[in-house]
Amino acid sequence: MNVSRRTLLGGSLAAAAVSLTGCSTVTRSDDIAALNKPVALPTYKRFDGPKPDLPRSHPLMPDCFYRFPADPQKVTSGVPGDGSEVAGSTLTSNPIPPTADRNKYWQELNRRLGSPLELTITAATDYVNKFATSVAGDTLGDVFNVDGSFAYLPQFLEARAQDLTEFLSGDAILEYPFLANAPQASWRGCVFSGGIRAVPIQRGVMSSNTLLARQDLLDKLGVELGSPTVDELQKVAKAVTDGKKNRWGFAVPPTAAVSAMLGLPNGWEVRDGKLVHSRELPEHKEMLAVTRQMVKDGTIHPDGVAKNNQKVWFTQGSAVMTQDTYSSIQSFYRRATDQDFNISIPVPRADDGKVGRVLLGSPNNSIAAIRPGPPERTKLLLRMLNWMAAPFGTEEYLFRKFGLPGRHYTLNGTDPVLTKDGGSEVCLGEFPIQYLSDGPYPAYFPGHPEAVDTAYGHFKAVLPTAILPPTYGLYSPTQSTKGKILDTRMDSITKDIQLGRADLNSWDEAVADYRKAGADAIRHEYEQALAIQGRK
Repeated sequence: MNVSRRTLLGGSLAAAAVSLTGCSTVTRSDDIAALNKPVALPTYKRFDGPKPDLPRSHPLMPDCFYRFPADPQKVTSGVPGDGSEVAGSTLTSNPIPPTADRNKYWQELNRRLGSPLELTITAATDYVNKFATSVAGDTLGDVFNVDGSFAYLPQFLEARAQDLTEFLSGDAILEYPFLANAPQASWRGCVFSGGIRAVPIQRGVMSSNTLLARQDLLDKLGVELGSPTVDELQKVAKAVTDGKKNRWGFAVPPTAAVSAMLGLPNGWEVRDGKLVHSRELPEHKEMLAVTRQMVKDGTIHPDGVAKNNQKVWFTQGSAVMTQDTYSSIQSFYRRATDQDFNISIPVPRADDGKVGRVLLGSPNNSIAAIRPGPPERTKLLLRMLNWMAAPFGTEEYLFRKFGLPGRHYTLNGTDPVLTKDGGSEVCLGEFPIQYLSDGPYPAYFPGHPEAVDTAYGHFKAVLPTAILPPTYGLYSPTQSTKGKILDTRMDSITKDIQLGRADLNSWDEAVADYRKAGADAIRHEYEQALAIQGRK
């Protein structure tokens, strides 16, 4: 194949100085119709597993479980592998686990897979750079987590990833029942240039940012948070802040909650038939004014805008409230040393008293792709990824997340509790295969059924009016090559305004520059893509 650098190189792809060979064609970078060509998505077939402890009152509601089911059943037979080695690239947000030769969990994982996994595991903060260098050196392996911000991503996947359409489109996916357990919204993020070119790493609603509060500290201080408006939230933050006692209202600016209270969209939103971005709206400027005032009032941790150590501040009580995902709740409880540690999730309200419009995260954490190969090799790798997606409540899930009984976990009732070896070898219950394939993410917080009730109540309140990202699963060439730069500029200006280093009105000029520098082109391309897919 003869692919010009001008067509394919840019951003992270240019940094990798990649030369793509071995494929017949790739789609032109300006062919919006071809890049966003739809395909028959995989058939969704929900796995008939343990019944959730709480009813699903909304289609986006995650399954909620108080406890791990007793006597989990094995739902696979034999092993998915064929004995051949499988190499891969993935990441972790936790300390990197010991290598297979020193890791009993990894050794048992290889036995259960039937093929030894040779994984290159990289810290999440370094994965973007590692991915680019691996592309340049063609060392990603047989299966690999995909950097979603990689420039010219559809062209890269056309050249370096297996087209999985014939294996997964429509009812073909039913050969892989755990992959078929992924909702079609997740598969939309795996379609590029008219083909299914990856599998989803599902998170669903659990990936959404929300406001978390240390309810135990609020109780001790005698402060009622309830379901606040912007003004009420600011009053609570002032009431709990005491710099002399190393305690602040917020770890970081609570932009998710304030945005919900002001009715802001989730990035782009279709209004009156036209895409608008949150940054263009007067309510966004109002959100900046609110968080700027919070900094001025001293209710945000002194390092909360410039640095991000919010997990430590929130866990140790230096911050009474923080912004994080629903899925982070489990890790907070695992980190906590205070026996009274208790998290609440306040429902944001607008000034009129209505529930604020919560901005939901993308259906997927990320996606993972397979190196091109003969059909039998592709099927082998899909069988392994299918095994890795075994859903909550199964014996396979219990092993995948917690390892071997006795060595890696003990039981508290029916709930697995990681041991010291489990924390190390199973990577705090998040062994990096979870970034190659994973099943739906439940609301389950071992040992803390009260946290499940808290999350469930919040879901019931906010999901009826919550907003999904409207451009998820669409591709904009300009976003691919310029989006990261534009976002970095706007994030920098946001911090300057919040810290008082720039005037609030400088936002208007910044937005005008943002539009000229690429946002208007991104808008046009997304509008074309929406029309092509019949979603506008």
